[in-house]
Amino acid sequence: MAALGKFADEDAADALKRQLAEPGGAKALLQAILDSASECILVISPEGTILLSGRALPSASSTGLLRTSIYEHIAPEAREAARSCVERVVRSGASGSCECTIRGEHGQEARYEVRVSPILCGGRVATLLMICADVTERRATEAALRRSEERYRSVIAALDEGIVLQDASGSIEACNASAERILGLTSAEMAGRESRDPRWRAVHEDGAPFNGDLHPAIVTLRTGVPQKNVIMGVHRPEGDMAWISINSQPLLRAGESIPYAVVTSFHDITERKRSEEELRKSEERFRATFNQAAVGIGQASVEGRWLRLNEKFCDLVGYSHAEMTDLTFQQITYPPDLPVDLENVRRILSGELQTGSREKRYVRKGGELVWAKVTISLVRHASGAPAYFVIIAEDITDRKHVEETRQEFLTLASHQLKTPLTPVMLRVQALLRMYRRAGGPPPAAEEVIPRLEAVEALLERLHRLVEELLDISQITAAPMTVALEEVDLSALLWDILHAHAALLRRAACPVTVDAPSALCGHWDPARLEQIITNLLSNASKYGVGKPVDVALEASGDMARLTVRDRGIGIAAADQERIFRCFQRATTSRHYSGFGLGLWIVREAAEAMGGTVRVESRLGEGARFTVELPRARRRASS
Repeated sequence: MAALGKFADEDAADALKRQLAEPGGAKALLQAILDSASECILVISPEGTILLSGRALPSASSTGLLRTSIYEHIAPEAREAARSCVERVVRSGASGSCECTIRGEHGQEARYEVRVSPILCGGRVATLLMICADVTERRATEAALRRSEERYRSVIAALDEGIVLQDASGSIEACNASAERILGLTSAEMAGRESRDPRWRAVHEDGAPFNGDLHPAIVTLRTGVPQKNVIMGVHRPEGDMAWISINSQPLLRAGESIPYAVVTSFHDITERKRSEEELRKSEERFRATFNQAAVGIGQASVEGRWLRLNEKFCDLVGYSHAEMTDLTFQQITYPPDLPVDLENVRRILSGELQTGSREKRYVRKGGELVWAKVTISLVRHASGAPAYFVIIAEDITDRKHVEETRQEFLTLASHQLKTPLTPVMLRVQALLRMYRRAGGPPPAAEEVIPRLEAVEALLERLHRLVEELLDISQITAAPMTVALEEVDLSALLWDILHAHAALLRRAACPVTVDAPSALCGHWDPARLEQIITNLLSNASKYGVGKPVDVALEASGDMARLTVRDRGIGIAAADQERIFRCFQRATTSRHYSGFGLGLWIVREAAEAMGGTVRVESRLGEGARFTVELPRARRRASS
């Protein structure tokens, strides 16, 4: 094999020698080499004249280039640079390069990278070898890439979103201006820092520390999986918190599953978080106000269906929240009040009214009526379309009852006061007529005295009614007060019985008394007198013609007073009600009074720290028991 190779090499060398020995053989061989090269190869003189040419330039064919100046084919703006390059090579004898544009004969241009090498002869530069590589497409590609990168950088720089590039270890390599702004650090300060660096002091939304290995960029580098919308709080150098929403995207080489880098993008949601926090606090304040309001608050759809209510509203109407959401306001409104409600709703929806306010009745669960002062207003959408009604209801049932009671009281008072006045006037007029009779002796005492006694009884009745009115005016104007002093309740009881003997005698009520000779304690004598007087008056009124038993005894540190009659009695359903103001178990048609006596008894007893109770059955009379502490106590009001 070696002999064959050597023979082949020698044979080729001989052939080459014979070719070069032939006339023009060397030139032909050189031309063949020039023509076969992928680049345009020229041999030029030091002055720039083209002596040999390989592949053609855009401006002429290879034969057309011969004996022309290379500078003719170079664009005017690049000629000086080319000429300087050639002259530098000639002077120095060292290779050089430049880049220039060569124009074609039809105006087309091509960009060439030109390398110039000297060809020495006798120690001097005889000719120059110029190799022209067409870099038009490469330069166009590079320009396009450069423009693309510039656009990319411009877009990245202009983004409001922070962008960070991290290498495979997680270290930050680059970032945009928005990342600097959001994180409060310069790119130089962030360079080399990892996202899991403890200096970030990253936290979750609940304030818990954010484990560095769970940072989105680190997770993506570890798994190759993008992370989306991860919320994180990071501390800026100034100490304030920046909240960011993070996305991370892996950068992968073809055929690889492990990222060589990761791009992390994030946008600043600090203001959003602040707004959310303010909204949360506002909603908490609203819920607290809504749920703890002293009035009922509800929201109802335009059709009237309940959407939301507080507990006060549910308590007002007696339904649970779940039950109310299945009802409409029409269903719980007292039917006679509904037409006015519907008219107000219509006017509010049409814009005639901004709000509507009125007193109305609701039907509670179970059928009971309650009065409420209701204010209704409409909440509209941003478009102006009706959204829902806000309804505020204040329970005024007690006030309405007071008003009704007051009206009943005024009617009753006018009747009660008028009842004794009329016979008084008639009797006085009769007496006057008797004394004015002409020509006769004055009437005898036996004729006048019974009439005066009748007048006296009627005036006493009128006096009691007036005193009751004075009592209520004083008690309702301010809490009942007491002035405690040492009092013998037994002695006071006997004094009051003697003072009311005529009243009890006219009522034909014999009184039996069981009381110790003395029973002392610290009480208000005026309040004691009110208690005893009202209980005796009550017993004589409702037990007329029947015995009354009065008992007084000491029980430990308490004094117990009992007044029992054998009159009409009190139904069980009325036994609590009779102690309220203006409340009676009977009608005024049969029994006089304002319904104040027992109320005054309870107020006076409780003001001295005591209690009052009743035991009774219809037709069997009633027993009233008052218990009072004997020792001085803090008075209640």
